[in-house]
Amino acid sequence: MVKLLTFDLWETIIIDEGEGESARDRLRAEFIIKTLGLLPGIKQDILSFFDELVAAFKNPVQENDWSILPETQLDYLFRKLSVNVNKGEFESIYKYYTEVILDFQPALTEQIVPDVLKELRKSYLIGLISNTGRTPGRVLLTLLERLKIKEYFDFYVFSDEILMRKPDPRVFQIALNKAQVLPEETVHIGDSYRMDYVGAKNVQINAILYASGALLPQGEPFVRSFQEIPEALKKLW
Repeated sequence: MVKLLTFDLWETIIIDEGEGESARDRLRAEFIIKTLGLLPGIKQDILSFFDELVAAFKNPVQENDWSILPETQLDYLFRKLSVNVNKGEFESIYKYYTEVILDFQPALTEQIVPDVLKELRKSYLIGLISNTGRTPGRVLLTLLERLKIKEYFDFYVFSDEILMRKPDPRVFQIALNKAQVLPEETVHIGDSYRMDYVGAKNVQINAILYASGALLPQGEPFVRSFQEIPEALKKLW
């Protein structure tokens, strides 16, 4: 019997429209340059750092543990730029760096997401498991509240708070421990075949791939819309 559903966040529940994070990164770069009084030409170096950061997010390994926390990301950047930053400057940059998402918000992947979550919560515990990047879990909670979906989750597992990232099996185990359920009593739903689908399967958690835009999804079962999730759960059991 399934007792717990866990969901990925990015590209599953929320998604950037338009330039999204690229636009936010340009704003972050401009804020850093202004705050530290750097020459405008250094902007490209900062944007190149953001490209490196994205690669670290997509391929999490021990060697890029510097990318787990926003503060260590900034430390890494300032070392690369060979610039000295005092405490006040760092705090100002950190605040903007982590909270600019609240001024340029992502959207729900589908308008029906709140309705589906509300209905599912009548039958299951619901958890959120998210690898975080520039934006820490505490800010993402504010975003979820603004999107009017925070209330549908019983607990949250954010990588910046546990200092590890999917597909690390320990991430999923933390979710199981929070809900006090067994792997076979759990279904994880997410868009990434490697991070979500295989990551969950590796710890014997059932998985459903959220493949809204994939022509040939890599895993089965899969859904192309949130409205298909209840039926997919029935087919599994």
